[in-house]
Amino acid sequence: MSKPALINAFEITSDGTAHPIDWEDLQSGLPSMTEGRYLWVHLDWMGDGVRDWLISIAGLDATIADTLSTRGTRPAVFFYDTGYSLNLRGVNLNAHNDPADMISVRFWVTANMVITLRNQSLKAFDDIRAAIASHKAPGSVDDFVLTVAERLAYRVENVVRGMEEDVETIEDDQENVVEGKTRSLRKRGSDIRHRLSRLRRHLGPQRDALANYVEQKPSWSDKRFKRRARALTDKTARLVEEFDSLRERIQIVNENLMAIESEQMNRTMYWLTVIAGLFLPISFVTGLLGINVGGLPATDSPYGFLGVSVILAVITAFEIWLFKKMRLI
Repeated sequence: MSKPALINAFEITSDGTAHPIDWEDLQSGLPSMTEGRYLWVHLDWMGDGVRDWLISIAGLDATIADTLSTRGTRPAVFFYDTGYSLNLRGVNLNAHNDPADMISVRFWVTANMVITLRNQSLKAFDDIRAAIASHKAPGSVDDFVLTVAERLAYRVENVVRGMEEDVETIEDDQENVVEGKTRSLRKRGSDIRHRLSRLRRHLGPQRDALANYVEQKPSWSDKRFKRRARALTDKTARLVEEFDSLRERIQIVNENLMAIESEQMNRTMYWLTVIAGLFLPISFVTGLLGINVGGLPATDSPYGFLGVSVILAVITAFEIWLFKKMRLI
């Protein structure tokens, strides 16, 4: 395994203190862990030699190593005789990135070791390193996994709150939108709905993975951790429900905006039809009098134009009266 593939490695004790391990020490084998200690190895799964290290040094089966170091994984949990693998997703809060481009986080967990893998920086692991620096690291393997998962959910929740505020702003703006000016508002709603769909695509399976994790995990080092895992599962389920609720609200806003546009179009077409109806008899009369044949009345009379104008005015007045009587205008 190359040095860039290793992000950090620590030997962590139950009292929250940790000791760093150099990457050279991980080339010949894993250090033995006494009771009350566990090993955390944090890797970039796109680094060179990660798969080979997982197989030859960490002792993982090739299929498990493939699950941990391949592209396109989805949130899931798999239990084996020697440990379990857990795949989760976290929002991308790196600069110039969309939070909806969620980052894959992979865990391999045994009784005294946690191997984590990711391909982009994640704030959840920054929190763990900050806890290590203050000598408050998670005291056990279960505590470590749950702490990371909770930090992932916390930041997803923050993103959801921000999107909820955006949806509320759009809902307020639609009340005062000018007819014919709804395009920008619909574009904003479409962007939010697209982001919600991308987040929901990963959070749905993550909810199921966490539920399976709680129910199928063979043992817990402390019953409190199982309660934390259940609370985390419930929180993730609520986030998924909020995603669905926000998408429905955006859909309602979009339907309202489309109704405004449709109403404006219908009103425009209606008035065009009324105007066309008013001018149809007048156009017929002027067209009839404009044909180039002999015998047209009043062609030599100085009052011919005035007479035709009076007739057209009478026809127009009659049409207006008739349209009002029929409640067309």
